[in-house]
Amino acid sequence: MKTRADDFGLSALPVLTRDTAPNPARMRRETLPLDGLWNLSVNGGAIEPVQVPFAPQAKVNGIRVPDGDAVLRYSTTFELPSDWTGALLHLEGVDHEAEILVNDVPLARHTGAWDPIGVFIPREVLARGLAAEATMLHKVEVTARDNSRARTILSGKQERQAAEGVIFYGNMSGIWKSVWIERVSECRIHDFLVVAEASGRLCVTVEVAGAREGHEVALHLAHEDGSAIALRGEVVGGRATLIGRVEDVQVWSTATPNLYFGSLSLLDGDGRSVDEIETYVGFRDFVMKEGYYRLNGQPFYLQGLLNQAIYPDTLYTPTDAHTLTDYEHTLRQGFNGERRHQTTPRHRDLWLADRMGYWLSIEMPSARNLLDRRVRAEAVEQWKRIVRAYAWNHPSVFFLAPGNEDWGLLEHPHHRVPATPKHREGFQFELAEATEKVAPPGMPYAANDGWRVVTARRRGQKVSRVDTERLMLNIHEYAGNDLIRRIYGRIPRFPAPGSWGKNPRHVFHSPDYSYDGRTPIVMSEIGGRALLNRTAKGVFAYGRIHRDPDSWAQELSDLITLMGELPVVRGGYVLTQTRDAGNDPDDESSRGEINGILDGRGNPKYAGEAVRLANQRARELWAQGF
Repeated sequence: MKTRADDFGLSALPVLTRDTAPNPARMRRETLPLDGLWNLSVNGGAIEPVQVPFAPQAKVNGIRVPDGDAVLRYSTTFELPSDWTGALLHLEGVDHEAEILVNDVPLARHTGAWDPIGVFIPREVLARGLAAEATMLHKVEVTARDNSRARTILSGKQERQAAEGVIFYGNMSGIWKSVWIERVSECRIHDFLVVAEASGRLCVTVEVAGAREGHEVALHLAHEDGSAIALRGEVVGGRATLIGRVEDVQVWSTATPNLYFGSLSLLDGDGRSVDEIETYVGFRDFVMKEGYYRLNGQPFYLQGLLNQAIYPDTLYTPTDAHTLTDYEHTLRQGFNGERRHQTTPRHRDLWLADRMGYWLSIEMPSARNLLDRRVRAEAVEQWKRIVRAYAWNHPSVFFLAPGNEDWGLLEHPHHRVPATPKHREGFQFELAEATEKVAPPGMPYAANDGWRVVTARRRGQKVSRVDTERLMLNIHEYAGNDLIRRIYGRIPRFPAPGSWGKNPRHVFHSPDYSYDGRTPIVMSEIGGRALLNRTAKGVFAYGRIHRDPDSWAQELSDLITLMGELPVVRGGYVLTQTRDAGNDPDDESSRGEINGILDGRGNPKYAGEAVRLANQRARELWAQGF
């Protein structure tokens, strides 16, 4: 089955722009997108068409994948110009294990649903294609193995038992993000990491595959105002480091998302381009300093929505239309970003956020059972790959969350793990240390977003194992407004270190840990109040289920305003949530959470101004503190 367009020329490729590129931050001009109809056989059954990049179980495909072990065999064919001497095949997400063959040659294996796969296809493999006049026909096969009941793999919000429901949703298997192929040679840019500071300082570390003597890398970036930077450096040992500064730099912020566009090139000894990637950079700082989060030196208030990115038709794979609806409505309601929850974004989601001035967090999707040391190690390794793939080179990514509520080490019915407090404490530090090694410099992170957290202060002393200028204190608080006020309203803006170490909401991992009085607290899950605007059974919410949009909006507005009134909540808040999750407005039998400000299809559930005005008021109250 061919995925190329009908008008695909003998030697032409589609013209990519950032509006169409699978990865707008890393664009090679000679690229062929492979999304479209593929062949799929599940457990050796009949071959049927499947629409990539959506999981077979998504409604747009409607393919049943049996519970338990499943083997999914994908295949498609595509044409490339016959003068290609190498190619790079990208699969942005395959759940859970993947084996990739091109022209019947096994080229790669990968384990983990949440990080991208890149596979180099050498000349001799391309030569096995079926030759035509100016093109060659190639075949790619992906065998994916998954177990919908496996509890020791990172599965996020996927159900691990039949009809588990509540806050867990349908399973996905196989290819669930975009696939594309690029023209490269054995000598190519393998990877690059960018540190772009609000001062204008720029440092780019480039890894080169197949580097040869005399190779150099060159970077050119320019802003629409005419400011620009050009850097060039020698490749030594397969690496090059470019350092420079943009004078009078136009910084990136949520209010003014300035981007510098340009290209990174690999040059041979004669100065000819061997490989080129079009990219962009946003210069900004986001750090924890002097009791606040600071964006480019100024205090910044996180006002976000929790986005689980689950959609009635496409399951865990958003389209641009989904993402733009989510972002635009979030901003319209006075929020400024989102905590992306228990999934990883697409490259395109990050591009849209970079362009729109919209912050995100990157989170490790959890497993249900991480008790075994080997399983934890595998999870940490996948998390490192997630961070490298999605946290770097994007000014919109503000913080990381490798842990969520100690998931994987809980006695809770959804986990059923006989873990001890020592297991949980140790894993938080393990995630913290791993994150600090691979994350962009200074990027804050929550070792355990939610509760029972390790903090910067233990037994009256500053914790030395981790960077306390990066370790966040993020709390999930679904109590009613009055109880929240009673618990947190009594705490001053900057309490004395150690003066708050116990409360009935189980904030701290143990009495050994206390608040240092400086780390800006983020209420990173609040609300969960629901609006039911149709007949449904089995839906879920964390609090009252409203049927009147005005009373629902008023309760949310009161809660948001309360956040601004609490002096100690200097970091901000994240309201649950963007859309109803797992709930299809067109299917009265569907369940899931109904606490979104949008319904499952992205329609606003409330047309008034109360929520937007409450966000504005909370920001004003917060600003009075400094």
